[in-house]
Amino acid sequence: MCVAGMPYARRTVRCGHLVARATEAQVTVLTVLDRPQEAQQAQAILNHARQMLEGLAVETKTRRGLPAEEILLEVEEGGYDLVVIGAREVLSWAEQLLGSVARQIVSRTKVPVLVVKGSCSSLDRVLICTGGREYAEPAIEVGTRLAKATGARVTILHVISPPPTMYTGLREMEERVADFLGRDTPEARHLKGAAEVLQRHDVQGELELRQGVVADEILHKARKGNYDLIVVGSSYGQSGIRRYLLGDVTRQILDRSTRPVLVVPPPKQMERLISGAGAIPET
Repeated sequence: MCVAGMPYARRTVRCGHLVARATEAQVTVLTVLDRPQEAQQAQAILNHARQMLEGLAVETKTRRGLPAEEILLEVEEGGYDLVVIGAREVLSWAEQLLGSVARQIVSRTKVPVLVVKGSCSSLDRVLICTGGREYAEPAIEVGTRLAKATGARVTILHVISPPPTMYTGLREMEERVADFLGRDTPEARHLKGAAEVLQRHDVQGELELRQGVVADEILHKARKGNYDLIVVGSSYGQSGIRRYLLGDVTRQILDRSTRPVLVVPPPKQMERLISGAGAIPET
């Protein structure tokens, strides 16, 4: 759990507390110092975080250096299952150009990252987004397990873009979910698999189809449905410069969302967590 200044640290800890309490996880609270004179303020932040996390097993740590680099080193050395980090709703021009610390962490780590935005006072409604691709499957599994742990209700949202000619409007699309699932197509099989994940974990939820610009539809649904958490997969690669890039949809959701976003890495990186060895338990 990565904290910096208030008020971002407070809401980051509050959201992380909801997850840690539900999953019975051990928590490490980390702050990174850019300058030695920040030590007193950093210790005050860590003490406040510990108080907010009362009742949980908590360790606090301080590192010195560049925030993104030090967080990544701590994640690698500590063998963590989840990173929780705060982010601002409005990015500076430099962050838009070079990427915020949160975006850098999401792009380069091998574990799920919960980027906290907004108030995050509960985790009762979870929106899991799937593009019908392989990298979305870990997001469905991890998102469903988290929903099971917190008692949340789930909507699995699939956005088709561009829309097939057979669908002329959102109303018709919504009415054809059963027909869509009845087709023998990769996307239909993927959504049926998603429904089976919900059923296997005994999590209440539904499937929804929408058409349009993917990021726009996801953000509209999250806002209109007042969801507490958006869960997305990350499609970034692991070789060359693509190691530092996010898929465009994931990046847009991270930058534009006003509520927490859980980004789940590609399948090969998720074997430990999905196999049941991680912080989000098989239930």
